[in-house]
Amino acid sequence: ELGVVCEEIRNALRSNTMNIFLKGNLLSLRFSQGEYSLTGGKGVRNCKPCSVVGVFLDQEDYMLSFFDVEEKCLLESLFFEFSGNLYPFFSPGSDGKWLGVRPV
Repeated sequence: ELGVVCEEIRNALRSNTMNIFLKGNLLSLRFSQGEYSLTGGKGVRNCKPCSVVGVFLDQEDYMLSFFDVEEKCLLESLFFEFSGNLYPFFSPGSDGKWLGVRPV
């Protein structure tokens, strides 16, 4: 799972005082059981598994976009209403698969 979180959630995660996200404070894309889904459970249509997923945060238009880097195509976009600082978030899950981060 990868996306962005607001500062309040980031601080709670860093201090280990929270292990459940409050609805609306996390925008993410999750891959589970062979399918992608967005925050809130919305499915991503017609999408095969990607080896590299890109994330683009457009703070002027309040939009977070996920894309398949190798195929150069948009997976899905989400609008957000956060104010203040946003921070990257990723969780490798518990399936033991490798998760890497690389620059654009």
